[in-house]
Amino acid sequence: MKNYIKALRQKIGHQKFIHPAVRIIIENELGQILFIKRIDNGNLGIPAGGFEEYETIEECIIREVKEETGLEILSLELIGLSSNPKNETVEYPNGDMIQYFTCEFYSNNFQGKIKADNVEVQKVEFLEFSNFEKIPKNEQSTFESLKFFRKNGRVMVK
Repeated sequence: MKNYIKALRQKIGHQKFIHPAVRIIIENELGQILFIKRIDNGNLGIPAGGFEEYETIEECIIREVKEETGLEILSLELIGLSSNPKNETVEYPNGDMIQYFTCEFYSNNFQGKIKADNVEVQKVEFLEFSNFEKIPKNEQSTFESLKFFRKNGRVMVK
């Protein structure tokens, strides 16, 4: 947990609050997607995280990807904005509740070698696209945004 969220949690406990966040689909040259396996709940997912103070949206997603996967993102495409409370409300194993307002990104332009941080992420690997069905519903919606973006050439707002 980052300092900003820690400070909020000290004041509000487990109570739900709204927090800006980011998620990204990273695709390699074989059409495989970068998936992570989280330490806290063992779920498969995609790189994601919350804003820290004094950060831009791009700085946030680039930092989160670097921290969780070891990769450096070289270019990004905004593909979706997700704010539906039904999809974006998450209860963590420790009882913390957050409703995210999430900016969804796509990239196939990156460098570096994948490496789990062993803090939030225990495993990082490129897997077939079909594995998106195994990730949480809020993260699956990022794939809806990618499909919409590729078809319509514009950001999906949901």
